[in-house]
Amino acid sequence: MKESLRAMAPSRRALVVSGWAVLVFSPFALLLLIGLLTGCNAFAARPVWPDELSYWRGLFAWNQMGFEGGLNGLYEQAARYGILGTDGLSPIVLYGWFVKLFGLSEASILLGNAVWVSLGALVCCALLRPSPGASLSLAALFALFPPVILYVTTSMTEVFGYALALMYAPLLIRTVQTGKGRYAALLLALVTLAALHRALYALLALPVLAAYAHGRPGRLRVALCALAALGLSAGCMAACFFLEAPNPQGFVHHLLQQKDFSMFLSMLFSHAKANVLEYFTRPATFMEAALRLTYLCVAAACLVGAFTARRRKKGARVDAELLGCFGLLTAAWGLTLTFYEVGDWVDYRMLSPFLWLTLAYLLLRRRVVLPRAALAAGAITLAVMLSQPATGAFADPNRFTPAPEDPALSQAISAVVYDAQAENPLTNTVRTDVSTLQAMRELDPGLGLQFGWFTTDTTGQSAWILTDRLKCAVNGYERVADTGGYKVYRLIESYEEE
Repeated sequence: MKESLRAMAPSRRALVVSGWAVLVFSPFALLLLIGLLTGCNAFAARPVWPDELSYWRGLFAWNQMGFEGGLNGLYEQAARYGILGTDGLSPIVLYGWFVKLFGLSEASILLGNAVWVSLGALVCCALLRPSPGASLSLAALFALFPPVILYVTTSMTEVFGYALALMYAPLLIRTVQTGKGRYAALLLALVTLAALHRALYALLALPVLAAYAHGRPGRLRVALCALAALGLSAGCMAACFFLEAPNPQGFVHHLLQQKDFSMFLSMLFSHAKANVLEYFTRPATFMEAALRLTYLCVAAACLVGAFTARRRKKGARVDAELLGCFGLLTAAWGLTLTFYEVGDWVDYRMLSPFLWLTLAYLLLRRRVVLPRAALAAGAITLAVMLSQPATGAFADPNRFTPAPEDPALSQAISAVVYDAQAENPLTNTVRTDVSTLQAMRELDPGLGLQFGWFTTDTTGQSAWILTDRLKCAVNGYERVADTGGYKVYRLIESYEEE
């Protein structure tokens, strides 16, 4: 819509602004609707899953201690530099500003996600000034997208991916329309922010380069844009490599341990092959299967449409826009199956933002067939989901109703003492398998937490152990507390005494 608001008739202006308002407030309206349907306060949902608790604990510790304290991570494997855990800078970069502005609560990440989506919608409205129909369609695409429904009441970072899409799509469209470098620069900055959170988002630098080259600004500028994209991606990878604690449970960690190149390739091929077979043959939950089917159908439709669409430019053999959408979906799918995992909702979480980005982009480009078809598929999926037992976050008993406080846990935690004068961060590091919101809240923010299943090889460095039941023999520790339900052990020889 090119007409300015001032030039519109009052009734038309009110309609347009109303459409924008619906889009901007759609995440909050969705939370309100979920609350009405469930009878719970969706705005106060609590973190429950281990990943949620890890994000929340990271914000809790950073908000009070900054980057000081004990070492965080898994299996006593610390970051190469600093004290951050396997989440790295993600929770701080994405939600630190929200915590500093409004304080930290149990729902800070959930509310921060909603604000991110609203900010993305504001950027979209400011750049493209969508029509009322486009605004309402985009709001419906967000509110009826099954992955959004499943994660909007969680403290996971998944919803940020949709805020990213709401900012990325209009900036990309403006880059294509104008060929101006400032839009490409903003896109690269946005991709950098996203890649610090999840490395797969670095893939979004490629459409930026293609869109900027489409404006034909000259080979030198295109080359500079390519170098900037490469440099930013490499910088994000380096930041993650040095500042994040290794994840021994991840395939990439074991892949990078290989010194032999032939073994490296063999592992890569075997992992990708196993994931492809599992993706297509192993039974999945209904929600996972529905998204996979929608994803593959949209990708196939983009490929077919690239050669048959009526909107191809005269003389062009393919529709570059649809072919680019197919390329993005295929690349994200391929990288996920090659370097990550299939099942346990991993591919579901990794790929759903790319699918939604593609649909939102096409909708904003007034190519409505695929977005409308996906919207109908999402509505059907949600209808089936409502007819089945609660799934995902809605199946957690303590998400909307707080779990009762455990006095035994509080008593055990009181025995774990933070040493503000410690020189070695391991002095303030706790090896634990107790992953509850109460534990994350009551353990001193200066204490670093090392999670993971207890084995003899993955204990012995942390100064403290907090567990409900010690599951292996540990050497060099003495028991200092036993509250019946929980036990605390302390390293006999303190690091500060060495």
